[in-house]
Amino acid sequence: MDTDLLADILNCPSLPSLPAVAAKVLELTSDPDVKMTELASQITMDQALSAKVLRTVNSSFYGLRKRCSSIEKALIMLGLGPVKSLVLGFSLVSAFEGQEGDTFDYASYWNRGLNTAIAGKIVADIKGFVDVTDECFLAGLLQDIGMIAMYRALGEEYNLVVSGVEKDHAKLARVELIEFELQHAGVGASIAERWNLPAEIAVPINYHERPTACPSDYSKVARCIAFGNLVHAVLSSDSPADDLRTAYSRGQTWLDLSEPEIDEIILETGNASKEMAKVLEVDVGQRESAAEILTRADRKLIAMARDSEVQSYAASEVGSKPEGAQAIDPMTGVLNREGFKHAIRQVYTVVKPGEVDITVIQLSLAGLGDVNKTLGQESHDDIVIGTSMMLVKYFEPMGGAICRLGDHNFGVVLPEVDRTTASRASAAFTKQFCEALTRWIPDVPDVDKLVKVHIGLATLDEGTAMLFVSPEKLVMASTKAVQAAQVCPTSAIRTFVPKAA
Repeated sequence: MDTDLLADILNCPSLPSLPAVAAKVLELTSDPDVKMTELASQITMDQALSAKVLRTVNSSFYGLRKRCSSIEKALIMLGLGPVKSLVLGFSLVSAFEGQEGDTFDYASYWNRGLNTAIAGKIVADIKGFVDVTDECFLAGLLQDIGMIAMYRALGEEYNLVVSGVEKDHAKLARVELIEFELQHAGVGASIAERWNLPAEIAVPINYHERPTACPSDYSKVARCIAFGNLVHAVLSSDSPADDLRTAYSRGQTWLDLSEPEIDEIILETGNASKEMAKVLEVDVGQRESAAEILTRADRKLIAMARDSEVQSYAASEVGSKPEGAQAIDPMTGVLNREGFKHAIRQVYTVVKPGEVDITVIQLSLAGLGDVNKTLGQESHDDIVIGTSMMLVKYFEPMGGAICRLGDHNFGVVLPEVDRTTASRASAAFTKQFCEALTRWIPDVPDVDKLVKVHIGLATLDEGTAMLFVSPEKLVMASTKAVQAAQVCPTSAIRTFVPKAA
């Protein structure tokens, strides 16, 4: 590290100091016996700041049932942590506002910071990291303050480096090290330490580009904000499919997140950051909606799977794959009816019925004929492809074989999955399917009423081993279940349970 250059950056005259309100809040909250009234009084001295905090607290991001009218009430309703995080974050945002004549890309900077902060907090909430959710928000928001510090000290020399990586943030740290022998992450951590921000924020700022190297005491925050960066990459990409695959892979490795969970995080982040940008009054540029981005990414991933004839089931669980392309559905890239037969037979040969549970799910889409007539073949195909993609996301991680049995029908073979687990996964799938329809066919307001999903499932377990003695018997039971679901006028799930003797 170039320590002389670091000293020059930290002592740069144009580098802002810690805002007075932030310094006072840090001082007060370091006292475990701080009085909420005293803290509220200090925050409300800055009327612009307190107004931003209240607008955020009353936004959909926090989802309060009752509107909050004062900082003191916000402290009572949300607790000290969230309010402290918002005050520090917003006051520091104001401190780093652009100056006249600046050529630094502040829109991209705040876009990344907001997406990362919001996604990091959402992930911490999902994973139950209740002790660091606020630190995830603040560390995500401030992760790149080192970039602004380097720009203020080095000017256009640094700007050329940033523009040279063409918004590929993953390359920036490497180029910084080559050009300056230091990186913005380390500079940002030094600023955080100088401002006496807690180590739970300063250390993750230092490791936000390499979370797996972060000391274990701070690794939860580092992993949450690093994953937040991947969410931002999806939301800001012109070709999001590759970024989405990276988010799926690292989200599972770093935080044990499923693909449906990651989709929900991306959607929630996209919606919340748009609202937060208005509250903060920062320009983040024009952006495509998160729903549109995910739809494009899903279609691209399906096309890639189809082109490479990727089979959407876990061979390690189901057994050997069927030979030849005749077992693959050409539109979706998942198994076809022949592949379904092979998968269920394979399962019966490798497990002992009654000792290991096997669940078969059948899914039928109602209303696609009307979609084809009124909206055209393209809309019909979008729903079919989207359905297969969602089935892969929900059931492939469970070891399932996903199959297209007909134009509007799908099947899933789930070895070692019991009835309760399969039912819960089917319910979660149905909920997201109904929400996703409006993304796939955005020009039809009531498309979720036009198209319905009917699901039937049957499980081979200890209680049904004498009944489902062959694969055909188990499949027939799931067929009866889906037929029972089809009687319902709305989307429905039915489970085959044999009557007692």
